[in-house]
Amino acid sequence: MQLPVHSIEGKPTGSVLVVPEVLLSWEPNTHLIYLDVNRILAAARQGTHKTKTRGEVKGSKRKLYRQKGTGRARMGSIRNPIRRGGGTIFGPVPRTYRLHLNEKEKRLARLSALVLHLQNQTIWVVDSLAYEAPKTKLFLRTVQGLGWEGTPLQVYSHGYNPVAYLAARNVPRVHFSIAAQWNTYDLVRARHVLWEKPALESLFQQLSL
Repeated sequence: MQLPVHSIEGKPTGSVLVVPEVLLSWEPNTHLIYLDVNRILAAARQGTHKTKTRGEVKGSKRKLYRQKGTGRARMGSIRNPIRRGGGTIFGPVPRTYRLHLNEKEKRLARLSALVLHLQNQTIWVVDSLAYEAPKTKLFLRTVQGLGWEGTPLQVYSHGYNPVAYLAARNVPRVHFSIAAQWNTYDLVRARHVLWEKPALESLFQQLSL
């Protein structure tokens, strides 16, 4: 399988990038993709929610009135959860939502998501994202030349590229990352993935070893 390489204007250059055989014969594991996406989303949760129990709310601990003889239901502290202003029963407390996957499972999930894009032919490759200025119109010229229709797009650059990042950050539904930070969730939520050629070449070389 070969991926055509486009210029920064989004036009075909005539060169291609050969996909390693190991990816062509790969059977994507959708369950691992599901687990890894859950892990990434869970790790993004702060988990700082908190409600006060009856031991933490403001109020005296004394008994409100005597036990018998008043005609009312027996009652102890004003902090009782059934009273207005009382504590909360079994309320949320600070916790971590992190889920665990070993490194092999994370790697297989990322590769499975990448193979699905290869099978669906939703990967674009450009030879460079070296824009002369951080202008949104320059980035739009690239993706419009590729045939982008405003669907979710994930862009991976070969390294730290602040000019390209600034050119793409104001475009809706476009997410920009460096290739070293590629992950399953970014690939799953994107309809198309745009790779800078050196970044994808480096990835393919690692997979071929």
